[in-house]
Amino acid sequence: MFHRRPFYRRRMLRQLSVLEPGPRQMLIKANQLKDSGRSGEAAEIFERLARGAENRGMLVRAPHLYLEAAHCRLHAKQVKPGIDLMWQGFYLLEKTKRWHAIYNNGKAAVDELKRLEQVETADKLQTWLDQTLKDHPEAVSPPPELAVSKHPPRLPTKCPHCGASIHGDQADWIDEASIECPYCGSAIQSEE
Repeated sequence: MFHRRPFYRRRMLRQLSVLEPGPRQMLIKANQLKDSGRSGEAAEIFERLARGAENRGMLVRAPHLYLEAAHCRLHAKQVKPGIDLMWQGFYLLEKTKRWHAIYNNGKAAVDELKRLEQVETADKLQTWLDQTLKDHPEAVSPPPELAVSKHPPRLPTKCPHCGASIHGDQADWIDEASIECPYCGSAIQSEE
């Protein structure tokens, strides 16, 4: 019986979850709005993209889009909708068992909530993170692709395909030199 290598299967699934041209253009626009300080307008687009991705079963993309929409809503002083979107993103990450992404995004969200003086929500999120991740110690370990590397790869600060801000600790590593953009699904090579 012929067996495909797991890496090949993983690459096939990744290719199917890359955003198509229409949504990718919306994502580029949302990132431009966010970068120009128009967080409220950006949040609307991120939220629309997140809901569309979730409805289409793109559960790798949707949580990150929800979290980005939440970030923008919070910076636009739209606290209640921002917090609701944040929880939606984390619940989808939990549903897909993406423990490493929960840990890294959670850490960043707790810090951001504290900076924005949303201490009660930050504490609630930290409690949820502790409870959710208590049985998943692998969440705090570096991805296996980086565990053997003495020098972590240098990534561009923005995705060259959609303009999203890139954080290596919040993305899925394809191999030791490239990550998958959590927003559009494109492969991003490290800078030499």
